[in-house]
Amino acid sequence: MRTILQQTRPTPGGDGDPRRSQSRTWIALLLASLISGSITAAEQMTFLDNGEVRIGMDLALGGAVTHLSSRDRPANLINSADLGRQIQMSHYSGPWPFEPDGKKPDPAWAGLGWNPIQTGDCKGNPSRVLEHRNTGGELYIRCIPMQWPLNNVPGDCVFETWTTLEGPLVHMRFRCTSQRSDHTAYRASPQELPAVYTVSTLWRLMSYTGEKPFTGAALTHVTNNWHAPWPWTRFTATENWAALVGDDGWGLGVFKEDTTEFHGGIHGDGRSSNPKAGSTAYVAPIHRENFDHNIVYDHETTLMVGRLEDLRLRFNGLARKSPPAWQFTTNRQHWTLHHAQDEGFPLQGEWRVVFGVQKPRLEGPAQCWRAEQAGTVLLELRHQGKPSRARLSWKRLGEEEAAAPQHIDFDLAPTDTAKEYRVDLSSSPGYRGLITGLTFEPIAEPQPGGRISIRSISLVAGR
Repeated sequence: MRTILQQTRPTPGGDGDPRRSQSRTWIALLLASLISGSITAAEQMTFLDNGEVRIGMDLALGGAVTHLSSRDRPANLINSADLGRQIQMSHYSGPWPFEPDGKKPDPAWAGLGWNPIQTGDCKGNPSRVLEHRNTGGELYIRCIPMQWPLNNVPGDCVFETWTTLEGPLVHMRFRCTSQRSDHTAYRASPQELPAVYTVSTLWRLMSYTGEKPFTGAALTHVTNNWHAPWPWTRFTATENWAALVGDDGWGLGVFKEDTTEFHGGIHGDGRSSNPKAGSTAYVAPIHRENFDHNIVYDHETTLMVGRLEDLRLRFNGLARKSPPAWQFTTNRQHWTLHHAQDEGFPLQGEWRVVFGVQKPRLEGPAQCWRAEQAGTVLLELRHQGKPSRARLSWKRLGEEEAAAPQHIDFDLAPTDTAKEYRVDLSSSPGYRGLITGLTFEPIAEPQPGGRISIRSISLVAGR
């Protein structure tokens, strides 16, 4: 069974709220999934082992991670009950449903749209490894993924992974090279970076989700209701990590430096250490992305096996604690585009956005910083259109969108060359505490055909 995160993806044309998912009942989806994605291929394992941690990829299953263990606890922590689990790459875009050459997706998964995953598809067809190298220090895999919702349809993209070990840490670098013939600019979709499924004895999903990251404040046990139509919990990990641990506080941690959005939880009432058991635990760091037809999408994630307190200490040492700065040289830096279009991937030194008949909105990624450490936003951009009143707004912890007083308006003048705008956020009484996201609306009223070209957006101290 592929887990419910994918089963409850928003329906075509939805607003991104996972609660607006397929109308099928959870029981029907569960029954459908129990007969899909079973593993029949013989294992072809390749391992890295530095004496502290051991990781194994199955070359018969697209090179997805099917084994992870430590020196002190050699039992495998990764669940592989079907082709939709493991530790694996998984990407999403439109259309919804995705019907290449008229082929219909499994009805239970039609709402996922375009969804290549590393291991295989819901009918049990595995992905194909094109190339692999294991030097003993680095493990490289290149594969053609499969479209999960369809029967034996290869993904129109290439997946690559590079894996190295550093003490108890597993550093993984991922790349998806999209090669789609469909050039439609679809709405932004969540990406699993990567999807991580463990044995269900690691049932406690732990993270720091509070206002005071990196201070040693108490951790949160993130709970979920796997019987619900949306069974996973979406949460803000303000220290950029989450862990699945057992009753003794030992398990697997996942750290991603450039996002605070994570999804996860436990599936099934039973608890089992069997990697083939139906019950499982899940966690994934998430970015929402406009996934271009030709995008070369790179990201990195670090894993660690150990005790919860050791995971937190090591991950907090890796974390970047300075306010974020985004340079739009070759890509969107995880910002997403709404009610407008841009020139696509790759960017040519700046993010060139073309306005349509609606007011455009540019949303920054899920990241955290303290207001008192970053009171000013610097924007380097050129505006080609009518004079306009722009708006910067921000979210605070626990908010889905900015509250009414959480914005600053400023004037944008048309220019042929880039200009720096310095916006004092600290002048607003609503700019305080832990900030979790930024939104930029360059114009107050629609300006069809107008343009804005953004080179950088940076948060800095002072005014």
